[in-house]
Amino acid sequence: MSKIGKKLISLLLALAMTASAAALAADPAASAKAAPTDVAKDAWCAEAVDYVWQNGYMQGSGAAFNPDGTVTRAQLFATLYRVQGSPSVTAASSFSDVSADAWYARSAAWAKASRLTSGTAAGFDADRLINRQQLAKILVSYAALNGVTLKSGDLSKFSDAAQVANYAKAAVKLMTGSAVMNGGSGKLNPNGTVTRAQLAQFLYNYSKASETVAYNSAVRPLLLEGAMGIETTTMIAALSDATSYRLGQWDCVAGTYEGYPVVVCRTEQGEANAAASTALAMEFFNPAAVIDQGTSGGHDPALHTYDIVLGKQTFDGSAWKSEQSAKGAGVDYKAIEMQGVYAYDAAKGEFTQQVDYPGDATLLAAAKAVTGTYTQGKVVEGKIDTCDCWNNQIDRMLYLYEKFGSSCEEMETNAVAQVCKTYSVPFLGVRILSNTGIYGESFNWKTGEACQTYTLSVAKQYIESYLKTAASSVTANTRKSSLTSQSYDKTLRPFMIEGAMNAETKTMIAALENPTTYTLGHYTYVAGTYHGYPTVICRTEQGIANAGASTALGIAFFNPSAIINQGTSGGHDPALHTGDIVVGARTVNYCAWKTAASAKGAGADYTAFEMNGVYAYDYDKGEFTQSVYHAGDQALLTAADSAAASVTGRTVKQGTIGTSNEWNCQIDRILYLNKTVGTCSEDMETDAAAQIAQTYGVPFLGVRILSDNAIYEEAFDITTGVPCQNYALGVVAAYIDANLK
Repeated sequence: MSKIGKKLISLLLALAMTASAAALAADPAASAKAAPTDVAKDAWCAEAVDYVWQNGYMQGSGAAFNPDGTVTRAQLFATLYRVQGSPSVTAASSFSDVSADAWYARSAAWAKASRLTSGTAAGFDADRLINRQQLAKILVSYAALNGVTLKSGDLSKFSDAAQVANYAKAAVKLMTGSAVMNGGSGKLNPNGTVTRAQLAQFLYNYSKASETVAYNSAVRPLLLEGAMGIETTTMIAALSDATSYRLGQWDCVAGTYEGYPVVVCRTEQGEANAAASTALAMEFFNPAAVIDQGTSGGHDPALHTYDIVLGKQTFDGSAWKSEQSAKGAGVDYKAIEMQGVYAYDAAKGEFTQQVDYPGDATLLAAAKAVTGTYTQGKVVEGKIDTCDCWNNQIDRMLYLYEKFGSSCEEMETNAVAQVCKTYSVPFLGVRILSNTGIYGESFNWKTGEACQTYTLSVAKQYIESYLKTAASSVTANTRKSSLTSQSYDKTLRPFMIEGAMNAETKTMIAALENPTTYTLGHYTYVAGTYHGYPTVICRTEQGIANAGASTALGIAFFNPSAIINQGTSGGHDPALHTGDIVVGARTVNYCAWKTAASAKGAGADYTAFEMNGVYAYDYDKGEFTQSVYHAGDQALLTAADSAAASVTGRTVKQGTIGTSNEWNCQIDRILYLNKTVGTCSEDMETDAAAQIAQTYGVPFLGVRILSDNAIYEEAFDITTGVPCQNYALGVVAAYIDANLK
């Protein structure tokens, strides 16, 4: 191995969100090649050229590197394909202008499948030259694909910053802030074509990004969260010395406020995103406390738009179990019992279930101390209800308030509370009523600014009254991230299989050779080999938030080539029975709905809803977008079909896997979901894992076995976890043989 390759491996162990070693390190068995004849030892690009030349990432003509040659789209994606370890490609490129025998056909197919490019108006457009801002945009997507954290920079120091196109500004900022793009003579030259020497330098700089990206605050920051721009921009504007970071695809801005380090995290919408982004922020920033705030809909009849609820408690309003009712009996929305969700309990040393998550007393006291500063409405203590749904039926709102005490509803708070408890970090939820159907008050986006302004007052009070005088044991930023304090050989990107409980992971763990246990946060992963290929078993723990957090951490650390989330489930399809298996041609969060409005006294109609969908990062659009269904990866589905051929005594069916924190026992609702949403089964993790996998661009498949089926009064059978794991292992073996070996 070259000196550069050895140095690079040590750097990789310090990456906050580490990329695959295959993508960044030399092959230990490779012998050094003679240096290219046309690059002088003292040339500005010599070290970078040596890096790409010795690792075989860029190839020249014979002994020449051709440093001044320009780079085409085909050459760029072929280079990144080699950096990624030349993974197997299961299908030919769908670009109409790429022939099957083109030298770049495999890299074009990989680039599209990895969402690094959707092509141009001309197709793949292989011979089009790449310019510097286009390269920046692609490298940012490549970093996200590999779970690499990037740091944003200031373009104002470059005299030609105005020439950067709008589509590329964020990417160029991330490339300059991470010291990947340094410019020349005070210029970025964003429209300049990329030479081979420049591409080598870009890739070499990218490999060293950890030296620039690390967050170096001596004290633990206060973390403030909001899901959308209208819930974060005011807080970001209040920061001094602000620096932006991208964790996966979630954006955080770190700076100081009132003389103390503060980080603002844009979680994006929904429980899975809130949990994933919070877990990543826990690892990267190590916050001393967290306030999650933003807009919400009203449940409490005493509250109106612009009133603020301080979360004395939070709960997941969808984490319930309904009473059993027969077919034809209808659906009683009141016949539910709250079940709660799971977080790590440090005293018990395991994940435990609880319904209500209390707000931290010191944070709550700080919030109460500044209520007099807020003049746009009332500030009250209450209970914040979190769910991915949007209620517009007044009787249901009032029932949740009267029965369970919910003051308002939104989509992130309790998921964040779960993760904070898991990390033993103080937490408070703050929500402003942006609308309340009880009084016909429509959504008012301006409430987002008001809530942020009040939250900044809370932050100031908490900083002055507690953080600035707290013991160093509370505030010293000395904890090492679990993502960087452990190492894993990612020369080959492993396959990751998930299950929520011991009954859904034990058999798979036993199948691994040379198993090693890792703990990320408090989530457990066992890495070894299966079918001759690196494989990781992830125990996600139960529920949407845990699945989101553990999947994000697993991708950031292990950089898996593909993911299967599998386990037990309840039946929705009348054609299926306990022991039958559903292969997720698609998944859906069937609780992510919006109900039609209905007046007080009209009751709650369980059929009067439309699916709203959840948010995942869209690489083509460059932002988080909403979708109802997440499609299973085609290559994984093909492997699932292959594995199904050896299954006897049970049905294996491709269909729709439904995910929610609910446990449905009212048969009419089960059948209605099957009929209208298409769900074959219901579980609590699959679609959340699918969201996160899509956000990282990782191929994903859900596999669920029916462990119970209320339609036929088939009670829960925990032993079904074993055949589901065995089938999932068969799918993995088929996928490895076809795609990874």
